[in-house]
This record gives sequence, structure tokens and C-alpha cells, in this order.
Amino acid sequence: MRNKRFMPNLLLAALLILFLTGNAFAAQEMLKTSKVKVGEKAPLTEMLKKTNEEKKIIVLVILSNPMQCNHCDELMSLLEKEAEPYKNDAAFITAGGQDMIGSIDQETLELKRLYGFVTMGDAWTFIVDRQGILKKIYMGLYTREELEAALNEIIGRKE
Repeated sequence: MRNKRFMPNLLLAALLILFLTGNAFAAQEMLKTSKVKVGEKAPLTEMLKKTNEEKKIIVLVILSNPMQCNHCDELMSLLEKEAEPYKNDAAFITAGGQDMIGSIDQETLELKRLYGFVTMGDAWTFIVDRQGILKKIYMGLYTREELEAALNEIIGRKE
């Protein structure tokens, strides 16, 4: 009798530990991006379709709401610096989060729905190639080197 209750209790304790440490939240966020997958056609709103028709790479950054966005200022600073060298090849598009109005405008809401985005926590970056294929997803902050490597690979530039 005692052994029959041990396994369910152990499982419950493990789940509780995961939930309390925040790992469950990260896992939940990852599951919500199941709407989009690397290597598949990315969902494009009217604004993104126009950029894609111009044969530019799309670097789409979706920010969470302004009060709960981790490292968003650092990420925006990085993107401002990195956009200039890629201006002929890529369009850097930011949606939501800069202020409360921006986080609830119609385009942002549609993007969050299409990409399965979670509204709290980290910003998400989706890199879409010229053919409209999703090439990379970043959750949260990343380095200049990671961004440059991803863009250079899509463009075909040698580093």
C-alpha cells in the first residue's frame, strides 16, 4: 500500500519543483510557439507580406507588455546597432511592448496570435528568409555574434 502512493507523490513533488523554479513556465512558453516551426512557411501579416515581397529578410521582434519584459531594453539597443549594416538585406520590425498602446494595437495582436507568443517574460525574435521560411527563433536576449551569424548564413555572406 505504501509503495502505491510513493510514485504519484514523487511525480507530484517533481512537478511542483519544476513549477516553482520557473522551468514549467519556460516549457509552457516553448509549447505556445508550436504554431510556428523553423523550416516552415512563416505566417505573414499584411505588413510582413510587403517586406517579404521586397525580398528582404524579416527580423521580427515581438516584445511582451512593457511592465514585464525581461532585457527588452538591452535587446532593442543591440538591434538598433545591428540594423544599419543589414539595411539593404533585412527589415527589423518590432511589435508591441514599447508602451501599453503599442502592445495592444491590431497588428501586434495578430502577430502574437499567429506566432503563439506569450505576453509576459522575454521578447521573441523570429528570423524569416526571403522566401518566407522561418529560419530562427530566439527567446530572450542573444548576442551580436549570434544575430550576425544567422543573418550572414541567410544572406550568404562570409564572415
